[in-house]
Amino acid sequence: MSSSQTISSSLMSTASVISGEQASYLAAHLFGVHGAATALKGERDQNFLITGEHERFVLKITNPAEDRSVTDFHTQALLHVIKSDPTLSVPHILPTVEGATEAVLTDDDGNARVVRLISFLPGVMAATVASDKDVRSGIGRVLARFDLALKGFSHPAATYELSWDITQASRLRHLLPEVEKPENRQRAEAALNAYDRFVEPALPSLRKQIIHNDLNPYNVFVSETLPRKILGVIDFGDMIHAPLINDLAIASSYQVGGEADALQSVCEIAGAYNEVLPLQAQECDLLYDLIATRLAMTVLITEWRARRFPENKTYILKNHPAAVQGLARLADIPRADAQGRFRRLCGLER
Repeated sequence: MSSSQTISSSLMSTASVISGEQASYLAAHLFGVHGAATALKGERDQNFLITGEHERFVLKITNPAEDRSVTDFHTQALLHVIKSDPTLSVPHILPTVEGATEAVLTDDDGNARVVRLISFLPGVMAATVASDKDVRSGIGRVLARFDLALKGFSHPAATYELSWDITQASRLRHLLPEVEKPENRQRAEAALNAYDRFVEPALPSLRKQIIHNDLNPYNVFVSETLPRKILGVIDFGDMIHAPLINDLAIASSYQVGGEADALQSVCEIAGAYNEVLPLQAQECDLLYDLIATRLAMTVLITEWRARRFPENKTYILKNHPAAVQGLARLADIPRADAQGRFRRLCGLER
């Protein structure tokens, strides 16, 4: 099976580079917003910070390999969240000069690319400050609110193929040889084996809906002063229809191993999430496996992509060290111990 059969096309493609000068022109011409453009790092799309005289915005230009229906799915989902929970701090979509939610440009390669302008959120990325209980609990609560806001929302493109969809984890086995260090490769393979054994058979009975699917610390904005408060959630480009518990597993995967107790940070996120959106017993029992699976996926996909796109290696591998550490820490925790702890946390003792 070739890589192209199992890796989303948007992760494999490159596109004409839009310059800052071009981005400034697009913001002014398409949205009537004038300001200097500064390129922001991204995995698939091109994003620019537009700094005007009084306000800042983010101009998002999609990868040409992304299906237009998928882009519309992300846009409509965000609009639904804003309507369902108006006080939830997420970027707002600004209309074009013609009143549309997006515009389409043709780049120098003749590719059609969707352009959107969104509001800029205050604060700093959670990844840039020391994590603490306030931040982790805040992440759990805001994620639960986000999932509740998306409950009942549907879109024809919500089941598109996405490499970062945990339910597609088994299709990444062919990337195991890409992992440089044997110990990391072995732990990633063990996580995929556990997914096949425990999670795959349970999929039909799990709660499913559209989820954020990537609430990592780079996608959460917090206050610059203590105690830190969650000020916003960004980046909805990985949203997908999937098991609800996947969202919590993904957010938790970025917190494993930060404390002497490897699961303490996860419990703080999960406990806060459960207070807003109660977990089910089956979800508690699979949380350990799903966290490990996400960590394995991070190791596999990032090492593969870093070799393919060495010019963007630093950005691609930004979560790799934590994923390697998290897999190692989880491997030392018996699965049954983690299950019991998560059940007790949610008042679902056996």
